This record gives sequence, C-alpha cells and structure tokens, in this order.
Amino acid sequence: MPYIIVLLLFFLSALYLEWKFRIHLYKTQRERVVISILFFLVGVIWDTYAVASKQWIFPGKGLIGWKIGLLPLEEYLFFLIVPFWILTVYKILDKKFR
Repeated sequence: MPYIIVLLLFFLSALYLEWKFRIHLYKTQRERVVISILFFLVGVIWDTYAVASKQWIFPGKGLIGWKIGLLPLEEYLFFLIVPFWILTVYKILDKKFR
C-alpha cells in the first residue's frame, strides 16, 4: 500500500475519532499551530540528519516520488499527521480510563 494512502487513513481516522468522541486536543488555534510546527521541525531536522549521514534511506517503493530537500513529501506529512493521530488516541484513552 502506498505510504500516502496509509497517511491519509491515519488522518481521516484521527478526524473521525476527534469528532466521534468530541475531544479537543488544543485550547486555541494558536496552540494547535505552535505544537504542530514543533513536531514538524523536530521530525524534519532529525530525518534530514539521518538521511544526510546515510543512517536512513527512502528507497522509493510506495512513494509518489516528490522530494523536498532530502526527504520525500510523505515524510513531511508524516510529521504532521502521526502526532495528531497519537494525541487523538491518547486523549480518548485518557478520557476513558479516568
């Protein structure tokens, strides 16, 4: 399955869960943007270093082929979507077990 499809499924499932369980991850829009940028920057710096030092590669299979710098487009989306999904699931579980 192409990486972009997996990311899309994560994103759509997080949106659905956020709506279904009526959770709000952030108090303000500003908080949402700042936290997303922080996750994004840390991920991009980390992966760019790993790729540049040949500790990590993206062989191309399952990727759409668009690169920005050393990283494929999907990896940039990963840094925005996966933390959103993880925080959403965490909030649901936290709400359930409190």
